[in-house]
Amino acid sequence: MSASIPRLLFCVVLMASLAGCGGSSGGSTGCVSNCGGGGGTPTTVTYTFTGAMPTAVATKIGTGAYTQATLASGKLSISVPSGTSNFAVAYVCPALPWFVPPFTNEYVYQASTLDGTSFGGSCTNTASPQYGTATVQVNTSAIPAAHMVTVQDLDVMGASGGTIDFSGPMTVGTYDVFIFAQDIDDNLLALKILRSQTIPGALNGGNLVTFQTSDETTQQAVTYSNLPSGFSPGLTVLYETAGGASTTLDVLGSTTQYPAMPVSAYQSGDYYLFAADANSGNSGNEVVGVEKYTSSGGAQNFTFPAPWAYSGPTATALPTFNFGYSGFSGMSSVSSVATIQWNQGTGSPTSSGIKVVATANYQNGATTVTIPDLSGLAGFLAPAPSGSWIQWYAEIEQGDPGVSTPPSGTSQYVENNGLYQVP
Repeated sequence: MSASIPRLLFCVVLMASLAGCGGSSGGSTGCVSNCGGGGGTPTTVTYTFTGAMPTAVATKIGTGAYTQATLASGKLSISVPSGTSNFAVAYVCPALPWFVPPFTNEYVYQASTLDGTSFGGSCTNTASPQYGTATVQVNTSAIPAAHMVTVQDLDVMGASGGTIDFSGPMTVGTYDVFIFAQDIDDNLLALKILRSQTIPGALNGGNLVTFQTSDETTQQAVTYSNLPSGFSPGLTVLYETAGGASTTLDVLGSTTQYPAMPVSAYQSGDYYLFAADANSGNSGNEVVGVEKYTSSGGAQNFTFPAPWAYSGPTATALPTFNFGYSGFSGMSSVSSVATIQWNQGTGSPTSSGIKVVATANYQNGATTVTIPDLSGLAGFLAPAPSGSWIQWYAEIEQGDPGVSTPPSGTSQYVENNGLYQVP
């Protein structure tokens, strides 16, 4: 059982700080006050960072230049003058040393006070985790087809029909822990969630975890509407607890059904994330997708947006992307997302990525987004050198389920990606 959405490996790494590939891109929590920046007084925009702190931060107001900025207790306070609505926040996250090659991310969020006044981003924590010993006993005899038992992040053991003893290292902390019962083909049969477990220590207060038939999952149907001709659908289902723990509910390659959580496992604040996409498989690699956040399981239908054919930007170190797509015209919460990634060096190369998110309010009718050159500011990335191979991603997103807690609603996106060499 995985704890992330494996749509694109690059998305897992680079997109994490701005809410991922496909789905909410801005982190806006809605319009809090003084929306639009009028009234003769400045509008204060707050941008709050969680997780690891960025190593460099810059801001831009209106059509001005990017200037270096500093954080105060993990926050930026941006004063947008009366008569101006656009602003931007750029930041660099600490390198991820455990990736080969090591990965450094730069993010640029371009928005308007019409999008709100409270925003947020995060960087992946680069600190090495600390481990402590956890123990637990599990009995799955009430699940006759159970062939193995998995304690998330601890171990996988065969189900003997009796009591199974688990003992081993887990990350130190207090968090929710999933326990799964699976059949011989790795299908998920039953699931329990142990809430607020403290590691090191004995899980479930040292008491035996006993599976009952009420812990069994149920297969639910999945259907699709507007699937483009020639596109192949894919499906990932994630379940996240109110405590912040998550797991994917394995569908084992199936796109027509998924194992819904047992009713006994649900608590207020938990939610599903259904991520359905469809890929053209052609050289342009067109993708359409829908992400649905809901507290309810049951049968699911996904209506795909119209595909978007885009051959990519002109080959250059800092390209300009053209987002001419009418499929989301008239809809709210639309953003254009341009991403580039490249490796440099030999022997022990490094990997770098820049992601720009521009809201429709910021664009104000414009259809192009350019990757900015921030290399003149301390700590920001230099452009890819001549000869570098750049992997590019162009994505248009609609919807922002993250404005509520827990997330609720649907987002949709269209994407193209490709590869070119910098002249």
